[in-house]
Amino acid sequence: MKPNTHQIAIAGVMSAVCVLLAVTGLGFIPFVAGISITVMHVPIIIGAIAAGPAVGTLIGFIFGVSSMILASVAPRGPGDVFFTDPWVSIVPRLFIGLAAWAVYRFTQATGRTWTVTLSGLTLSAIVLAVAYSVGTAEFALAPLVGLVAGALGLGLVAMALYRATRAHPEQLALSLAAVVGTLTNTALVLTALVVRGYIPATLAQTVGVTNGPPEMVAATVITVAVIAAWRQVALRPGGASV
Repeated sequence: MKPNTHQIAIAGVMSAVCVLLAVTGLGFIPFVAGISITVMHVPIIIGAIAAGPAVGTLIGFIFGVSSMILASVAPRGPGDVFFTDPWVSIVPRLFIGLAAWAVYRFTQATGRTWTVTLSGLTLSAIVLAVAYSVGTAEFALAPLVGLVAGALGLGLVAMALYRATRAHPEQLALSLAAVVGTLTNTALVLTALVVRGYIPATLAQTVGVTNGPPEMVAATVITVAVIAAWRQVALRPGGASV
């Protein structure tokens, strides 16, 4: 299918934003303990929601190529050498837009009840997996820390689900798309790093647990704000329809 003017414009703008975030370093937000979280994948999510999965895949490809080039000619740290490998820098980014778009459409098609139910089961499974990983780690207080992490995580999931039942349907769809798009980026990049032998699985697990949740929150806030502003919609219960 031939792309229309709208799709071409979205692809161009979001690709430019991806490259700008990568070149300037603005895509990294300082977090705790010297850790930075990334939002460089967010334009891919926005592009896919606004213009479809093909556009999201194209933006992901452009972002992946630009990150590979930057890692080769202007590395910012020792870990950038891994991103000169296209299996790490490009391939995982091809699926971010597709995953975000699929979840967005699924949420719109199935309605609030099924979406909240499946989201609750998925998030609870993730929380329990993280808690188990922490609880079986090799340090003295690991079981206690794992138990606390599991309890806190399930509490946050319950809070998120409660808010989801009261959210504007469009806000719910956008939020879940941002979460899944971010999870896709984190999981596939870390998996590629492990499969290619660049980092051990234990380190990938630690990075995922540390960086994943705040990146999901940041992506959700930005995605909802940008799409709502672009469509001029008040995303609140009883707000204007999209």
